[in-house]
Amino acid sequence: MPRFPRQLRPAVLGIILAALCLHTRGDRTAQPRPAVTPANKPHIILWAWEEPEDLRTADTHSVGVAFLAERVFIGNEVSVIPRRQRILVPQGIWAEAVFRIEPGAEFQDDPAIRQATADAILNAAHLPGLRAVQVDFDAAQSQRAFYAGVLRRVRAGLPPGERLEITALVSWCSQSEGWLHALPIDAAVPMDFRLGRHIGDWGTREPLCADDIGIATDEPSNWPEIVNQTIYVFAPRPFTGPQLALLNQGKIPNDLKGAR
Repeated sequence: MPRFPRQLRPAVLGIILAALCLHTRGDRTAQPRPAVTPANKPHIILWAWEEPEDLRTADTHSVGVAFLAERVFIGNEVSVIPRRQRILVPQGIWAEAVFRIEPGAEFQDDPAIRQATADAILNAAHLPGLRAVQVDFDAAQSQRAFYAGVLRRVRAGLPPGERLEITALVSWCSQSEGWLHALPIDAAVPMDFRLGRHIGDWGTREPLCADDIGIATDEPSNWPEIVNQTIYVFAPRPFTGPQLALLNQGKIPNDLKGAR
């Protein structure tokens, strides 16, 4: 069996989760706290989705990883599928655990479901070596109160110094005082890909979205102008050695798709 870096070994082996505890109680209000300063956050973060990844040649000064840790399915109860594909990373890499929330047709907002969803995230958010938790949920307008409630619970339960981030539809980031503004998060990463005919329709006006941007390796012609932002890179296939060699330079080349 390949050896995994110690601080990520629980994640790459499939995150052993404790049993979910459902508590019926109101949302806890997180105490005010300053945003976590990403002093050592690299310029490029690789989204490692549900594919086997070998990122051992990544330069930890230039490149970090945001790996899919769990998929959390919410309906009339909560179920979790942990990551099942291995991911090999160098020691000391900036690591973020990503939690994908997927609602079923039977989902209805409920305090117990909010708590169970937050618990599913927090059970893996205490892995040693994590610098941030990132939640990925394309919340419909009717689901935003639920989402905000889950994030408040997660924020209150995170270890000190661990960042809380979300991915964001670019339309969410186009409002300067929109619903994102009141969320208890350190940052929102606008996903500037898979926009179809809506490319360029939205500007970024929400300050929480200003420091990061998400792009995809198979849409290089659609990349927006990137200025002093942390770049999250999604690839539909595992990252390759030639791609990592380019990314290690600390910049996004014109066409990563060709570096297979």
